[in-house]
Amino acid sequence: MVQYLVTYSVMTGRESDHDNWLRNQGMSFFQKQPGFKEFRCYSTLVGSGPDWVMEIEFDSSDSLMHALETDEAKRMLEDFEHLVTNLSTKILVPAMQPAGVR
Repeated sequence: MVQYLVTYSVMTGRESDHDNWLRNQGMSFFQKQPGFKEFRCYSTLVGSGPDWVMEIEFDSSDSLMHALETDEAKRMLEDFEHLVTNLSTKILVPAMQPAGVR
């Protein structure tokens, strides 16, 4: 398992465009990629830092990297970058597994 973690804030006045991007571009793109597992998006209720966290899970780093390297992904993520500020991305792998989980 590998996770693409994206943290960001939405530009003022672009909230509707952001919601549209999540529903019609981001989620739909990742869901159709080989190896896709789950797409989760959270807005901050309490705390400081970026207002949004997006977690996109794939079965392997190869699957994720293949998805991110497509021309479609590059266009989609460029559109996203015009809607947000404080953008940060990470690719995470599990550091520990609970006992009995493989």
